[in-house]
This record gives sequence, structure tokens and C-alpha cells, in this order.
Amino acid sequence: MSQIREEQRFLQRLQALVREGRQNGGTVTPDSLEAFRKDLSLSPEQVEQVRGYLGQSGIRVTAEEIPSGAKEQSRTGAVEQPAAGAEEESTAGGHDAESGAEAQGSAQNGPGALPADALTPEGDAYLREYEELVRSISLPSEGVMDALRLSAMAGERAAQRQLAEYSLSKVLDVARLYVLQGVSAEELVSAGNEALTVAVTLLAPLEGPDEVDSFLVSRIMGAMEDLVAENLDRRSADREMEDLVNKVADKAAQLSELLGRKITPEELAREGDVTPEEISEALGLTGDGIDALDSGSSERKENT
Repeated sequence: MSQIREEQRFLQRLQALVREGRQNGGTVTPDSLEAFRKDLSLSPEQVEQVRGYLGQSGIRVTAEEIPSGAKEQSRTGAVEQPAAGAEEESTAGGHDAESGAEAQGSAQNGPGALPADALTPEGDAYLREYEELVRSISLPSEGVMDALRLSAMAGERAAQRQLAEYSLSKVLDVARLYVLQGVSAEELVSAGNEALTVAVTLLAPLEGPDEVDSFLVSRIMGAMEDLVAENLDRRSADREMEDLVNKVADKAAQLSELLGRKITPEELAREGDVTPEEISEALGLTGDGIDALDSGSSERKENT
């Protein structure tokens, strides 16, 4: 299975686990988490990351019986918030608090938990604000959602817009997977929102409403994958330019020290360690700012 398909499968199963938790008053059972682990063959470290992710989504792993009122509140889309002081109680003892702390302290770049120091303050604030937006949207029942998916597949614009709004949580979930890849949270969410807006208009070829969610997720993931890849390409190009400038500057400094004066590009090129093209490019990148090189640019400026 390709890495992209594995990530899509992981995210789909993770969303199902989150949905189960929200339908059960903000909790999932240890048995559900164990089934999740076995299905995806996760390591113990990855399981702890998933625990941390669930915690950030307002979901606890517990075997306690869930009050029916809490289940109903979650079914309508409201995410149960811990009561004041609950955080202190869980910190005083219990595996949930320990695992959440471990996941938040983790520097691993895997799916699930988001380390507390993984984001800039601006990025963290942006994700929290976006999460509040997502949580403010009350979701209809699954039957209504299926009808909405079918209408969107039939090309009804109003249904497509509504489906996009109800699917914003998918953008948040996917962004959390990629937020450690060197792209800002705002850029990831923007790319995901744009992909989602387009994706809801492309549902006609799907065979049924059960394929809609996975299709939307795949489009969101694809957009963020492209964004991360573009960022890596830019960073790689920046590193290559920096390496070139450092190489030319180092060679120029060595020859300049040997001769006791600034040297010309032609003298440096004759040494054979760097080519005239490399020297010219390095001078262009630095604006003739390599100290040991006398490119003659100052004389040319005076003459003009």
C-alpha cells in the first residue's frame, strides 16, 4: 500500500474514532482504541500520539459509562468540554493524564498528537480559532447527512455549500497531520478549505454517499501534500544557493589570505575549485557582497 493510501486510511479510521467519541459524550473505550491499534498495526508510541490527538479533540479514553444526556448532546454536534477543575483531577492521577502529557511532550513527527511546542504562537492561536469555528457548527443526523451527500452528488449548489461547511472538521484533522512539515497552519487550512470547496462540486462520478467523505479527505490531503512538497522544493533551492555562496566565499577567502589582498573573479576561477559560472551566480545572489572578491562593480558604478 502506498504511503498516501496508508495516510488516507489512517485519517479515515481516526475520523471514525473521533466521531464515535463525539457520539458517546466525548469518550471512547479502551477496547475501541485497541481495535484501532490492531487495525492499523500501530506501535505503542503511535498509540500515545493518537491518545494525545483525541485529547486535543475533546475526547477521553475511558471505560466509564456515559450518561445518555451527554450522548445526545454529542450527537447534535456539541463537543463536551471538561468541567472547571477536571483537568487538575485528571492530572492528579490516571493513565489519561499521563499519556496526554507524554504525547504533548513528544517531538515525533507522526500522525496523531501535536506537541505543545510544534507551533508558533500565531499558528497555535489560528488553529484554536479555527477549531472553535468547527465546534460551533451543529451537525445533523447521519441520515440527513446522507441525503445531503446525495443532493451534492446530484449537483445541487446549496447542498454542496452546506456539505462543505459540515466537512470543515476534515480540514482541521488533516492540517494537524501536516502542521509539522514546515508549512504554517494558516496556509494548510487555506489550501484545505480551497480543495474542499472544489471537491464538493466533483462528486457526481461517485457510486454512493458512502464514498463522499473519503473522496473529500483525499482531495484535502492532496492539496496539503502539494503545499508541503512545494515548500520542500523552495527550501531545497534555498539551501543549494546558500551552499554555493558559502563555497565561493570560502575559496575566495583562502586565496585572498594567501595573496594578502582582495582577488578578482578571474583569479579565483583559475584556481579550478569553482567555475566562472558559480562565481558569477554567487556574486549575483549576494549583490557583489563577497568580501574577499573584487568584482569591479564599484568601479563600474563610478564610471557610470
